[in-house]
Amino acid sequence: MDKGAFILNCYHVKKNGLAGAHDPSMMWDPVSRTYYSYATDVFGEELGLTQPIGIPIRSSKDLVHFQFEGYALSREAIEEGRDNGEYPKTFNFWAPFVEYVKGEYRMYYSATKAFGSSESRIWLAVSKSPLGPFENRGVVCDTWGTDDSYPNAIDPHIQWDQERCYLIYGSYFGGIYCKELSPDTGLSKSGDTRELGHCISKKGNPAVIDGPEGASMLYVKETGYFYLFQSYGWLGDDYDIRVGRSRSVTGPFLDWKGQNLVEEGLGLKLANSYEFRATAPFAGTDDKDWCFGGFRGPGHGVPFYDPTREKYFFVHHIRDGAVCNRYEDKKTGLVSYRKHYMMIRPMFFVEDWPVFGPEPFSGESLDLISVCAEDTKWEVIYLDNLDNTPKKSVIIDDKALKGNGNQYVCYMCHDYENNCKTIAATGISKEGVCFWAKKQSR
Repeated sequence: MDKGAFILNCYHVKKNGLAGAHDPSMMWDPVSRTYYSYATDVFGEELGLTQPIGIPIRSSKDLVHFQFEGYALSREAIEEGRDNGEYPKTFNFWAPFVEYVKGEYRMYYSATKAFGSSESRIWLAVSKSPLGPFENRGVVCDTWGTDDSYPNAIDPHIQWDQERCYLIYGSYFGGIYCKELSPDTGLSKSGDTRELGHCISKKGNPAVIDGPEGASMLYVKETGYFYLFQSYGWLGDDYDIRVGRSRSVTGPFLDWKGQNLVEEGLGLKLANSYEFRATAPFAGTDDKDWCFGGFRGPGHGVPFYDPTREKYFFVHHIRDGAVCNRYEDKKTGLVSYRKHYMMIRPMFFVEDWPVFGPEPFSGESLDLISVCAEDTKWEVIYLDNLDNTPKKSVIIDDKALKGNGNQYVCYMCHDYENNCKTIAATGISKEGVCFWAKKQSR
């Protein structure tokens, strides 16, 4: 295990490869035997990124340490993707997803009219190398000229069902949609970029929490389910990660209580803003006023199967909750935590539902263990399904963890907040509330 796997208060991508990642995806390249992560365009002098657009690339050999590799799209692809005719050019590209299929690397990315607009396009760009340059093949889905009742062509993700290929996309406007693509070209199967597909998740009316968006999907052979992951809340502060499941890639997707994700259920919550007790969090020295304040807004991630370890992971962005990073928009009153990082968590399955490890992955084996000591004290965070306010940990004993119908798994990991090894637990209560736990630090 490596304490340097994740670090806060070090916001320069050349020093910390996880810094500045937003809406990250992950792929294992079987050719170069390297992990690659692609993310939304962000830039700034403090990050060491000056190019405003082009899809930043990070690589890793161990899924722990990442380095910045440059930008994916060619100059011609960038200019074509930005072109909005008589309207201003797209400022930056969002939420790329890349896969290796049929001897080529396919990148799906979003180009929107403006932040908060439902008029967008999803492009497909291809390359012979995971490092690019990626050249545009064409538009896959187009919601330009539609109103807010339609889905938004952003946040693409690809799901295969044997030989059939599906685009998972959308946002809080019209919901999350599923559209079939041509497996040979990766473009719309019907050839019609305006064909939307059908809705598989949508907020209720009235909405309890704003969303969903940032959808992704995973099929797990061992359980026989397709899992639909998505985020609710405000991305700058109280974002979360939720999941529903279905026996079919096209749905219906149901939550823990059996409610349809279309206008009924929100999904089982797997992560939201939280704060464990911290005595020695691993951090850099960028801001002398920095003080650990937990994590805010985990969201917009992708499930990922690592064939080298034969383990499941989930990669997402998360925000540094330190007070020095807090910003309040005086016009809207919205609070945002400005510095975000890529976080990789191990993913396990309890009662055929995915659950996340409470700590960022640091190279541990992830083998499940049994905990027999009855005097163990646990530091626990409960992830309430409807309340997205930050969750602080509470201390319980081993009897309380094992009681009340809780189902969970345990494993050894590195405790980020206290810089030591610990036993971690992750599971679901009988009421359908996920929880994270770790053995209390002495």
